[in-house]
Amino acid sequence: MYMDRLFFLNINKKFIFLLMFAFSAFANAQCIPYTGQAMTGGNTYCLSGNLSVSTNISIPNGTTLMIRSGQLQSNSIQVDGILEIGDGASVQSTGTVKVGTFGSQKNSKIKLGTKSFLSLVGSVIQEDPTFGGFYPGTTSVIEMGTNSVVEICGTFTQQSTTYPSVEYMGTPTGKAYCIAKADVSGGGGASIISDDAQIVTIAMGSVIGLGMGNSSFCGPNATKAMCPALWPEGLSEDKASCGNAPIIIDDIDGFCTKPGASGTPDGYTRFGITVQQKSGAWPENIPNGFLAMESKNKGFVITRVQHVSQVPQSGDAIAEPKEGMLLYDIQDKCVKLYNGTEWKCIQKSCND
Repeated sequence: MYMDRLFFLNINKKFIFLLMFAFSAFANAQCIPYTGQAMTGGNTYCLSGNLSVSTNISIPNGTTLMIRSGQLQSNSIQVDGILEIGDGASVQSTGTVKVGTFGSQKNSKIKLGTKSFLSLVGSVIQEDPTFGGFYPGTTSVIEMGTNSVVEICGTFTQQSTTYPSVEYMGTPTGKAYCIAKADVSGGGGASIISDDAQIVTIAMGSVIGLGMGNSSFCGPNATKAMCPALWPEGLSEDKASCGNAPIIIDDIDGFCTKPGASGTPDGYTRFGITVQQKSGAWPENIPNGFLAMESKNKGFVITRVQHVSQVPQSGDAIAEPKEGMLLYDIQDKCVKLYNGTEWKCIQKSCND
């Protein structure tokens, strides 16, 4: 009897494993690769890597577009279903992003993962599917993960008076930035931006008909001097400067400075490359180095790649990064260092 039970338990484990494997294969098979094609209702589309779409994008109700890695660049986007921006991924838009349809009684949302961002030159419009609360129970919202950023360089309009337009879904000790560089407007009355203190709202233009709720709010006409504790490093005070989101994410963990080491050097540099007249003591007078390079009118050019995600993803320019690797990211316009787990733009930071 005891051996029978062991045999039955072993069969159950194998059956569960096969069931999980089959479910995983089925789930992956249902994710249609997204290449910019028109989407139909009830399907899930996935993007891994970088894609630029010149036409307007429409995500119908019941449809999900998942940006698993890399960046989607687009014109206008109509989100009646779900736009999910995965960890470390991003969406950049040159047009307007609309979330939901007024009076539709259908749910819609934009969902951002950890250290992901949505950055757009145009406006964001969150329409109210409840018809001003007449049909309660549906929402059009933006859900933000830990250290994610929404950067709106156009106007931001939120129509709902019965639910917050931005919700925080990350770790309790984290935060996320919702930044509007132009004017912000709401539906008036009980209309609020967010009820979550982890949402840091920066309103650099006027604010009409929209309350701050429990969000950490700076505005209207926000400047760094107005709220230095809330202002993220990397956010330009120039309202015409768009595309700050990736720099904000890189700086979001904070920075530190350390004094230079003092005392007797461990050794001196023995190899040098110079285009100047070499002095007798160079490079041997440079402490603790291996290789020194010198020029007064020449630059040092390192490897340039199109893009690497902060958290390495399939589709990145570097398939298997090594700790200590350096490169210049053309898309994010910064020199990046791979610290073994993440690509970080080199800023004023202690990389330890």
